[in-house]
Amino acid sequence: MATLLVSMLIGAGHPALVVSGVAREEIILNDQLAIPYPYPIEEVEVVEEKPQVEESGQKYKLRGLPDLASHLEEDMAEVHRQKAEEEKRIQDEIIRKQMEELELLAVDRYHYRRCHAWVVIINNAPWSVKPKTTYVDVNGDVVEAPPTAIFIEPSTGFICETGCKQYILIDSVWNDYNYYVNKQKYQRVGDLRWDLRDTGDWEHMLPGEPPEMRVYKVASDENINEEDRDISEEKHLDCISSWVERLHIGLADFEQRFPSSEKKIQYKGAIHERFSPYSQRDGKVMQLTVFNNDECTIPKVRYEYFENRSDLMLHVKYTYATDQYEEIFAKGRNDSLKSIEYFSDPSQQRKVYFYSNSRIDSLELMIVEPDSLVLHYKDRGDKCWYKEFEFTKAGNVLKKVTEKFHKAGADDVGTSDIAIRTFLFQQNKIVLKFHYTFGALTATTVEFTKPPKPDYGKELVYDEKLTKIYKANPLDPIRTNLELYRLLRDQLQYEDQLRKNFEKIFEDINNIFDLRKSEKAEPKLKFSIFDPLRNGAARAIRMRQFEEEEELKKEIASKPADFLAPYLVPYKDQEELTAEQSQYAYNACLNDLKSRFVSLLNNLQRHYEDLTSESKSLNRFLNKFENQFDNYDYKRLVQQSKNLELNKRMVQQRLTLTHEESQKKYEIVKNSLLKDTRLNLKKEDVGRRASESSK
Repeated sequence: MATLLVSMLIGAGHPALVVSGVAREEIILNDQLAIPYPYPIEEVEVVEEKPQVEESGQKYKLRGLPDLASHLEEDMAEVHRQKAEEEKRIQDEIIRKQMEELELLAVDRYHYRRCHAWVVIINNAPWSVKPKTTYVDVNGDVVEAPPTAIFIEPSTGFICETGCKQYILIDSVWNDYNYYVNKQKYQRVGDLRWDLRDTGDWEHMLPGEPPEMRVYKVASDENINEEDRDISEEKHLDCISSWVERLHIGLADFEQRFPSSEKKIQYKGAIHERFSPYSQRDGKVMQLTVFNNDECTIPKVRYEYFENRSDLMLHVKYTYATDQYEEIFAKGRNDSLKSIEYFSDPSQQRKVYFYSNSRIDSLELMIVEPDSLVLHYKDRGDKCWYKEFEFTKAGNVLKKVTEKFHKAGADDVGTSDIAIRTFLFQQNKIVLKFHYTFGALTATTVEFTKPPKPDYGKELVYDEKLTKIYKANPLDPIRTNLELYRLLRDQLQYEDQLRKNFEKIFEDINNIFDLRKSEKAEPKLKFSIFDPLRNGAARAIRMRQFEEEEELKKEIASKPADFLAPYLVPYKDQEELTAEQSQYAYNACLNDLKSRFVSLLNNLQRHYEDLTSESKSLNRFLNKFENQFDNYDYKRLVQQSKNLELNKRMVQQRLTLTHEESQKKYEIVKNSLLKDTRLNLKKEDVGRRASESSK
C-alpha cells in the first residue's frame, strides 16, 4: 500500500518516499477504536429564515437600572475555579511527560510495536519540482529552509507531523532513485534530520542518483568536471523488466470498491459504514452512527447518505433521544420538496420545507400539527408571508385563520396596507390590522361582524353598527361607509376562496405524506441510460454495433485495397466507361498518389533542414560561450545538441525510406490500374504503358 501511494505521489510531482520502520501495534492492525471520528459530519440542516420584525424608530429611550447587588462571592468563586483549572493543567502536563518517558522504555521484545511501512513527503527536497520554502537569515540573505517531513499512513490516508507518537523508529527510506539507510541516533522520530544528501545521517546504497542528491567535497585544486560523469556510466545494477501486466480495473470491480460491497470502521464513539453504489436496496452509500459512549453501545445520532434514488432523497438524520427524523432532498421533485422533519409519532409536529422558487404559490415552510397548520411564503406578489389555520382535530372544521403581510413598497401597485388579517369563524368576525403609519405608536384596526347572508339574487346589506374602527392617528382620513362596504365585501369573497384553498392544501399535505410513505416502503433506484452495467437494452445495441464494426474491419482487411474506387464514383450509373473517362480516372489516381508522396517528402525535407539549422546554431553558441556556463547547464546543452543530431539522422533515414517506398508503391498502383477491367483503355496504350513500366 505504501509503495502504491508513493508511486502515485511521485507521479503527481511530490517528493515522496517509502519508510520502513517500527510503529505501534494499533497502527499496524489498523485499530482505530481510540481515535475519534476524523472527518467533518455533514449535518442535515435546513436554514429557516425568520421574518424581519419591524421596529419603530426610537430616538430616546430610558437607561437600564444599575445593578446594585454584590458579586463578591461570584468573583471569588471564579478566581478559585481558574486556580483549580491551572493546577489541573499543570498536573496533566506532568503526567503527559511521564507517559512520554515511559513510552521509550522497551517492555517486551517488540516494545508492544511491530514493523511497518508508511509514506514520508520531504518538503524542500532538492529533487522536488514543488516551490521551495525560503527565509531570511541573520545576514539578510534569502536561503532555502532545511528539508522537513510529514507522514502519511497508507492504510487510512491520515497525514501527521513527524512528532506524532504512532511511529517509533525508522530504519530506512527509498524511492525510485536510491535506498537510504538511517544512521542517526535519536529517541523520537521527531528528532530526525531529513537532508538525504548528508551521508553522515543517511547512507546511500546505490550509485547513479541524480546530481541534486549529491554533495561534492573536492579540494581547492581539484576540477569537479573530471569527477562529474554521466549517470548511465555509473550504473552498477540492472533490474529486470517488470513482469506485471498493465493495471486494468473493470467497471463492475471499480464500482464494488469494498470487499462484499461494504466496509465498516469503528472509531471512538462512532461507527462509520460505507456501501458500494446500487449494493443496497434503498440506495444507501454511507451511514455514520454517533454514540454517547466510547464503547459504541448507546447510540445518539444516525446519519444516512443516499445516491441514485428516484425520490431524490440525499440525507437522513435520526436522533435517538427525541425519536426525530430529518430528511433532505435534491432539487427536481414534482412537489419541490426540500426537507421534512418529523417524529415516529404522527400526532407530533411535522415540518416540511420546499424550494419556493419552483412553486407557483412560493411556499417555503409548512408546519403541520394535529389542530393547526402554519404556512410560510417567500417573495409572493401579494406580500403575504404567513398563514395559520386552526381547526378541530375531528372533521377539519376551520376555527381561525391568520394571515400576515409585508409592508408594500413605494413601487408596488395594487397592494393593500393590511398587516394582519384574522378570520374568526366561530365568533363570526373578521379583524383587519393595518401597518403602522408614520409617527403612530399603535396600528389602526377594523373589526367586522359578518352580517347574515342575503337571499339569492340580493345585495349584501351593510350595517355600520357591526363595524368597530380604531384609528391610531386621529388625523388620518375617515373611511366612508362605501369604502368599508367594499372592504367587507372583498373579505367575505376571500373567505369563501380561503375555505376552498384550505381543503386543497389539506389534500396536498396528505398526498405528500402518503407518497413519502410509499417511497420509503418501496424505494426505487434510477440509473443513466449510458450505464452499461444496468441498461441491458442500450448495452445490447452497443454490443451489436461493435460486432458489426468488427466484421466490417475484418472484411476490409481481407480484401485488397481498391485504389480506383473513389474515382469511379462520378460514373456509378454507367455500366461501362468510355476511353476518355477511363483515361481521366487513370491519370487522376496516379496524380493524387504522386502529389501525396511529394508533399510527404517535402515536409520531411523541411523538417530535416530546420533541425540542421538549429543544430548549427546551437554548436556555434556552445563554441562561443563555452567558458561562461556552469557544469550543469553546459552538460544539458551538450545533451540537447546530441539529441538534435540523433533526430537529424532519424529524419534523414525516414526521408530515404519514404522515397524508396513511394517508387515501389507508385509502380504497384500503376500496374494494378493497367490490369483493372473496369477501365476501358486501348490495347496499344496498355501495351505501351506496360513496356514503360517494365523498363
